[in-house]
Amino acid sequence: MNVRRNPRRRPYAKPTPKRERKPVFTPVQLSIVAIVTTLVFVGGAIFLKATSGSAYDITARHDLQLFADFQKFHFTMNGTCIGEQGESIRNDGLPSTIDLADYTLSKGVSITIVAGAPEEPYNSGNPFTMQAKHKRSDTVYEYSFATDKIIER
Repeated sequence: MNVRRNPRRRPYAKPTPKRERKPVFTPVQLSIVAIVTTLVFVGGAIFLKATSGSAYDITARHDLQLFADFQKFHFTMNGTCIGEQGESIRNDGLPSTIDLADYTLSKGVSITIVAGAPEEPYNSGNPFTMQAKHKRSDTVYEYSFATDKIIER
């Protein structure tokens, strides 16, 4: 008897193909992401500058209104306002010429008396007038006792 041995069959297994490694991001995709990121940062910077500028203006206007109310009260109680023309109260790093121990302006704000006599603040010919400015803004606000309004200069 002839026994024929069957050789072990080894089925041909095709080797697994190596996957091509694609880059995670293509240069075009990276460029688009870089452009969008830059636009977001630029937009944020512009928004921050615009809103901070208006915040400085709001602070100066608010401090001027409070100081005007204080001056009205002081005039009612004492018959005169505080300060002469050219004097100022400041919190912008420069020295104040009006010394009020219990009165402080917001940081960066200065208020200067620009016209009028403290004894006659409601004089229609020369009303007591004050201007306020924040050191980080170019806007100047002015309050006059004659009109009792704040205007922007």
